[in-house]
Parts: sequence; C-alpha cells; structure tokens
Amino acid sequence: MKKILFTVVILSCCCLAKAQKPITWPALGDVTWKREYVKSLGGFYDVARFGASLEALNNKEISIKGFYVPIDMEGTVFALSKSPSTMCFFCGTGGIESVMEIVVKKDYKELKRIRTDRYIELKGTLALNRDDPEHLMYLLKDAELVRIIE
Repeated sequence: MKKILFTVVILSCCCLAKAQKPITWPALGDVTWKREYVKSLGGFYDVARFGASLEALNNKEISIKGFYVPIDMEGTVFALSKSPSTMCFFCGTGGIESVMEIVVKKDYKELKRIRTDRYIELKGTLALNRDDPEHLMYLLKDAELVRIIE
C-alpha cells in the first residue's frame, strides 16, 4: 500500500512540475522603455526592456486568460487582450503590454470557432519580442485553448 501511495505522490509532483505557469496581465506590465535607434526601421523608437520576472518566463510554458480578438479575415492571426476589443490599447485605454499575439500550434483549428471578445484561457510558450516590429511585444507560441470562460 505504501508503494502505491508513494507512486501516486511522485506522479502527481511530476505532473505539477510540467504544468504551465499561470500569468496575469499586471505581471506583463513589468516593462520599461528606452529610446534607441532601430536600424531595421531607420529611426529612433521606444524599445521594451523587460523586467526580471518576465525574463524568467521567456520561452516557458504559461497559461493566461483574456479576451479573444481575431486580427485577419482569413482566421490565421489572433490576439489575446486584457480588455474587450472596444477597450483595447488601440482605443487608448491600455498600453501595448495589455495585448498578446497568439501563434497557434500547428494544425490547431479550435480558435477559428471562437467569437470575438469571448473571455478564454490559453496555454502556450511565452516569447518576449525585443526586435521584430512586425509582431507584438508578447507572443504566445504553440498556443492552444484551455477553456472558454464566458
């Protein structure tokens, strides 16, 4: 009996160690800005400097809750926002740190079926974007839907 209990405890610990770390939107605010010359853009721009707490999460599996925002008509580019689309950072109520680009896991189709502004939970690998002006500063790579909350 002790062997079975020990095995169950060990397996539970292993599963917990592999699970994604939940992250909140206030944690994504650990950013400062520095004005630098960006060669690819040919000018001076504010460049993000991520805090130690975010650096520790770079390339780690996380989960995050937010509002689903499809970006393109083909249904291939998505974002997750701290606020509904009517209150997103494009409209002036938040900063760039309040939205995350979703890079869906290969052949994953679940996000195409979700309505705009549904509150959802996603999991994937957090990537901090330091130098690619074609993407948002936070990317959730290999993203998958955990659940639709509301």
